[in-house]
Amino acid sequence: MRRTLVLIKMMIRPPAAAVIFLIAAIGVAEAGRGDELHPLLTVVPLILAGWFIHGTVLNDLGDEAIDRINLLNARGRPLVSGDSTRTELLALGGAAGAVALLTAFAVNWRVGLVVTVGLLLNTAYSLRPIRLCDRGALATILLPAGYVALPYLVGLLASQSGVNARDLILLIGLYIGFIGRILLKDFRDVTGDEMYGKRTFYLRHGRRTTCLVSAGCWIAGTLTMFALFPWWSALMLTSGLLVACALHGLRRLAAETNSVSEQVIIGAIAQAGRGLGVVVLAQLTMASSGWAESIQNLVILAVAGSFVGLYAIAFSDRERVLELRPF
Repeated sequence: MRRTLVLIKMMIRPPAAAVIFLIAAIGVAEAGRGDELHPLLTVVPLILAGWFIHGTVLNDLGDEAIDRINLLNARGRPLVSGDSTRTELLALGGAAGAVALLTAFAVNWRVGLVVTVGLLLNTAYSLRPIRLCDRGALATILLPAGYVALPYLVGLLASQSGVNARDLILLIGLYIGFIGRILLKDFRDVTGDEMYGKRTFYLRHGRRTTCLVSAGCWIAGTLTMFALFPWWSALMLTSGLLVACALHGLRRLAAETNSVSEQVIIGAIAQAGRGLGVVVLAQLTMASSGWAESIQNLVILAVAGSFVGLYAIAFSDRERVLELRPF
């Protein structure tokens, strides 16, 4: 049992899991239930954890050889570190997928259908003969279906009975914006991806084009939300500030050649992305709870300001990290 718990902990990758839960919380808040314990802190985490572990297990099984190059010293890859066998990992993935599916259908058939599609996507993304992760731009477009569409719809449909036009517009904005973030993950894995012939967007189109497309997605995703919120609102003003931080980071990333510095810059850009998600969640939750507009604006400004500060701190750490790890 202890070994299983350790393995589960390894497969729940905190940065990615936090993003998925944040998107689910936005879905719940969009349904007007962001300030309630159920379903956000009851069935939603169980469904998402099961689905996510299923996905990470299949990804580790499919990418074992590549991970031995790209992530040789990573503790979060049990096949690489020797903390698990393929058989153990496969059993865990199957059990996690079953938990997610059974819990989803226990909530309602709509959530069950979403999770069924999500589990099929996990399989198609990582395993042959389809293996979408090897298919460049197609993988970039479809991966947010798991990281954005699935958690958003799980949160939304666990809280209300359907999806309206406003819900779809918000989903589209989040989806497009996330493509801008997911494009950057290929910078870290370029060595192994190139060796094993993965046709990632970065390898096919290069650094500059990848950064330009990422910037376009950041802008387009944020502009989509203008259909939902007044352009003069605190949410849109602070969203513009956070996007400006991301664009600044992408401009520097396009000219960077040091691999360590690349990851520091990408980490700083990720802070802007988290901030954007948190301010949207805060706005939806406060609005549905009837907070005064002046208080909402103060909270949004404070939250956005803290993430702009985190971006600046992360970016300023670049020089210190380079002194410690120059290569």
